[in-house]
Amino acid sequence: MDYKEMKDAIEAMANENYEDFVKGLISFEKGINDIDALDSIYQSYMDNDTQGLLNDEFDYVIDNLKEQGLIQEDVGVEEERDDLINIVGNIAQDVESLALQNNQGESFKVVNFTVVSNNEQGDKVLHNCSAYEDKAKIPETFNKGDFVKLFGQVRKNIDENGKEHTNVRILDSKLLKARSRGKGQEEKKESILGAIKKHKKDSTELQKYAKQAKDLLNELHTGEER
Repeated sequence: MDYKEMKDAIEAMANENYEDFVKGLISFEKGINDIDALDSIYQSYMDNDTQGLLNDEFDYVIDNLKEQGLIQEDVGVEEERDDLINIVGNIAQDVESLALQNNQGESFKVVNFTVVSNNEQGDKVLHNCSAYEDKAKIPETFNKGDFVKLFGQVRKNIDENGKEHTNVRILDSKLLKARSRGKGQEEKKESILGAIKKHKKDSTELQKYAKQAKDLLNELHTGEER
């Protein structure tokens, strides 16, 4: 079946039963099999005149439904999906926190950041990550250099130039170890230098007093000889 035949078949299915066509496409692309969840997602799609089919906002709607417990996934599906990933590494740059609006004018938060980790060959790998709403609470506190553990879903898209872009949508995150901050290191360094300076000052004062005592003893000794 070539491109035109495929297009004609899709058009025929959409014209015959548009609602089930949309639900089937969402289920195929997003792995959602719960009927009630598909009903909610379809209604959200129909209520938003400016939202395109399979727009990224579907992921936002799906995440909300999962958090509310309205999507019951098949047992074992999550473990078998090859687009889920665990990442353990360091925050590579400053975290970017944004307040955005969807097409319905509703505001939501997204945190973008990059993590560097080592693959099985020991080579460094960069992961571009995004966390939305409640999932952003922990990542927004991350700082450059922090050692973190992440769990998320790998999402890929191809731009108009044919270049593939990969992003990890964060589902869970944890700070394993915070990097020592520069300010603390400077304060520690200054305290060490201060102790050294104080020691030198005390030693100089001691030498001064020792010289004065020696001179006094010499003067007393000379007086006795006279």
